[in-house]
Amino acid sequence: MARKKSLISNWQENYAGLILGAIIVVILGLLVANFITNRNNQIDEGEQTGIGEEASASTQYTVKENDSLSKISEEIYGDQEAWPVIASVNKIANPNLIFVGSILEIPSTQKLEEIKVQMTQTSYDVQKGETIFEIAQKMYGDGSRWPTIARANNVGRLPNGNPLIFAGSTLTIPR
Repeated sequence: MARKKSLISNWQENYAGLILGAIIVVILGLLVANFITNRNNQIDEGEQTGIGEEASASTQYTVKENDSLSKISEEIYGDQEAWPVIASVNKIANPNLIFVGSILEIPSTQKLEEIKVQMTQTSYDVQKGETIFEIAQKMYGDGSRWPTIARANNVGRLPNGNPLIFAGSTLTIPR
């Protein structure tokens, strides 16, 4: 009987030690993750030293509390009207919903202008070898939107069901 109580006591002590060890491992993991996150934020903030100046290459921006895409646009480019480009580049479906701590890609000023032109373009001249999927990828940043272009242009179909477009054609790009 005494041996049975001793085994139960040992098991309980071992179990308590196991739980305590697991808690310590979790806490250490959280501390390491916090250290890495803070280090990345410091690096991101260091990359943003040229805010307000003309950016020469894409950078990253970590969303802060009370940020909006228009505030970020104003801070980076000096123009609130560039927010649709930031939303497009980062594939943000709802521009009114961004999360603190999210990392956004911020295009260079030159790339910003190129994207603005693409986003406002309402027609596209098909080049040799292009597919409607590639055109949708260029125009919308999402190749899966090719049916939108196909419907707007009443695009014919090949016998295998693929859309038929010709080099030199001008396609209407719905916005």
